[in-house]
Amino acid sequence: MRKIIFCILFLLCFNVGCHHPENDWFVIQQIDNNTFKINEPYSSQNNSSFLIVGEKDAILFDAGSGENKQASIKQILDSLTKQPITMLLSHFHFDHIGNIHEFRLIGLPEIDFLKERITADSILNLSGEEILVNKPISFKISKFLSVEKETELGNRSIAIYHTPGHADESITLIDHKNKLIFTGDLVYNGLLLIDDPKKYVESIDLIMKNSDPDYRIFGSHGKPEVDYNYLEKIKASIECYLAGDNNTRSLKQIDFFGTQKKVYTINGVSFIIGYSEVFLNDK
Repeated sequence: MRKIIFCILFLLCFNVGCHHPENDWFVIQQIDNNTFKINEPYSSQNNSSFLIVGEKDAILFDAGSGENKQASIKQILDSLTKQPITMLLSHFHFDHIGNIHEFRLIGLPEIDFLKERITADSILNLSGEEILVNKPISFKISKFLSVEKETELGNRSIAIYHTPGHADESITLIDHKNKLIFTGDLVYNGLLLIDDPKKYVESIDLIMKNSDPDYRIFGSHGKPEVDYNYLEKIKASIECYLAGDNNTRSLKQIDFFGTQKKVYTINGVSFIIGYSEVFLNDK
């Protein structure tokens, strides 16, 4: 696990400190009056989660890294809002579910292959392969949230879009009224990890279809705000890869957690195709 953490730190070029004092593990930045970025600057991957607050309910998008067992993300959230908070994961990887045990209300998007897995007592069991750490986890689902429909939070709503490509279950949140987009690990500033390039392109298309250049985009790692035009660059770069256009690509081999992987750089966008097996092979 330690090897995973430090390799990702290097590859994604995150500016991370070497210490982690408890009193400043979480750094809060206000995006607007009712939207907050909860950054973990001392975490291995410079994680950011996002609190989206309405007049009746709130959503936390991702549960944080969980690396500092002495720091409570829930205590931070309770200082920001008195509304009941539903925990909603962008996807199931280990660096996004670390503090999920702190939450009583956990939501799940109404995606058929996810709903089919819920047990009779509302438990979702995740395998080590899905989490990427060879350690399964289970938690209780409190509510299902509609996909591509507005979820009302009280004078504010968010729309959930299923955006696979990084992971099958990946979702993106869009606040259309306030023109905010939260992409998890689908779009961020850094080396992109792609599971399915065709689905990745389709997901970028879906986001652009449901937004415009006036929207602000926030990813979950590093410098969180992403230029809207980067969506088109990512799409064009992956399409070049799929077309086998060797004239537009730069290719190099790197040691990715002890495994040789190809890094493609096309039009300034760098990405790896296929990555999960490397995490799971690391002991």
